[in-house]
Amino acid sequence: MKIWVIGRGYPTAANRMWGSFELEQAKLLARNGYEVSYIALTLSFFDRKDPRGLRVFNDSGVKIYAYSHFYFPGKAGIYWGFFEDRCWRKLFEKAEGDKGLPDIVHVHYPSMLSSIHEIEKYRSRGVKLFVTEHWSRVMVNNLKKHELTRLRFYAQRANCFACVSEALQNAVRTRTTVTVPMEVIPNIVSPAFFEAKGESNKGVFTFAAIGRLVPLKQFDAVVRQFLHVFGGNSAVKLRIIGSGPERKKLERIAGRSTQISFTGELSLQETVKELAGADALVSFSRYETFAAPVAEAWACGKPAIVSSGSGISPYVRPENGYVVDSGSEEKLGLAMKGIFDYHKGFDPEVISAYAGKYFSDRAIMDRLSAMYTNF
Repeated sequence: MKIWVIGRGYPTAANRMWGSFELEQAKLLARNGYEVSYIALTLSFFDRKDPRGLRVFNDSGVKIYAYSHFYFPGKAGIYWGFFEDRCWRKLFEKAEGDKGLPDIVHVHYPSMLSSIHEIEKYRSRGVKLFVTEHWSRVMVNNLKKHELTRLRFYAQRANCFACVSEALQNAVRTRTTVTVPMEVIPNIVSPAFFEAKGESNKGVFTFAAIGRLVPLKQFDAVVRQFLHVFGGNSAVKLRIIGSGPERKKLERIAGRSTQISFTGELSLQETVKELAGADALVSFSRYETFAAPVAEAWACGKPAIVSSGSGISPYVRPENGYVVDSGSEEKLGLAMKGIFDYHKGFDPEVISAYAGKYFSDRAIMDRLSAMYTNF
């Protein structure tokens, strides 16, 4: 079976997250016997450090068609649909010329990208159409007119509309009239996290906080509450993993505390090592469509503190962590103290097995195969 996976872009050293969820799913499909092409268009005013133009190459059994083009209208708030249609048409014609007509087109971030006009051409030729929505702007109702048009198209034309969490699925239903089957299929957790072997530093308890250092992630609250609860206790540390515009602000809040450290953005393997060496994860975003670091921490056998605004919060159980109100710093501090006091009561094997049940390669592949077959 031939599958085209449509994504935001191809990850680069400068931005490892751009297209990462989509590409990992494409690789998963390829590992399970599907003939997979990953097709991605990046239109940007600024250079994302990937070469401009069309690139065709192979990555882990997946044929990559990546097209990057300078684009200024978006920065000015203008939508040039005809130009985007032309770019997608170029990509699709190249992929079809090389590989033939696909059996399935699976679009990720459907409201963010893709040409519904070009996609409709394939649907009308009998190609099955599936989508997976990840985008936080759908959840907070912050879509532009053309983005909402895309969302409505897929909600009424796809064979099945998947979302990475129930919260996001509910938002899609609120924003548009859904007439197609819907599924919840979470993001994949890399096998590297399940395979991680490591112990925390003996005598030192380490909290990890992972993500883009931006306001909605509320790292400032994490730093403040850490200092409030554990300030002066050298046996407790906080490691903040990620980069972003809030770093200088966070460093000012941390002051001269030697208990708090910043790693900057890390590779997958470096992140695995950090989580393997930590004792717990803190994720306190105002909202998240999923919150992948939580699932990754669980895969490593680590408990997590999860905000009520995270799409992954329904998966929290007493044996793997706590859910706290995303608007209450005080409750965050109490949860951090609670997880520190009770940490010996968490069983890493139980936590990791629970993560495997929902977020492992096998779990996600089973969900995708069922969706492709049943719809």
